[in-house]
Amino acid sequence: MVQFTIPGKPFAKERPKAVAVAGRARVYTPAATVSFESKVTQIARPAFSVPFEGPVLLRVVAVFEIPKSWTKARKAGADGAYHIQKPDADNLLKAIKDGLNRIAWADDCQVADERCVKRWGARAETFVRVEQLANSCQPAS
Repeated sequence: MVQFTIPGKPFAKERPKAVAVAGRARVYTPAATVSFESKVTQIARPAFSVPFEGPVLLRVVAVFEIPKSWTKARKAGADGAYHIQKPDADNLLKAIKDGLNRIAWADDCQVADERCVKRWGARAETFVRVEQLANSCQPAS
C-alpha cells in the first residue's frame, strides 16, 4: 500500500480543447491539466519503486477549503461534511489516474476498484491511497 498527499485545491481533469490550424482541427490538453498531472507524478514518484502489476485499488479523499466568507456557524457545520458542488468526483479521479500512469501502474485500466470522497476542511489537499489487489473475485472493502 502506498499513500501520499497532494497539497492545494483538488483539481478536476479538463476536457481536451480544439483549435483550427491551417484549416485542420488540432486537439490538445489544457495547460492546467498537464501541470496538475505532472505535479501528481512528481509527488508520487518517490513512493513507488516499480509500478504495480495486476488489479489495483485507488482511494482518493479530496478536501476543499471552507470559504472564508462563510459565517462561523456555517463553517463549524461544514468541517468534514460532504462537498456536493462541482467539480465532479469522476473528473477528480481522472486527473489523478492519468498522473499516476507509468508510476503506480502501467495503465489506469488496471484500477479495478476506485472511490473518491469530496469533503470540506480547513486546508485544501488531496489524500491518495493505492493498493495492489489480489487477483480474485472478492470485492475490497
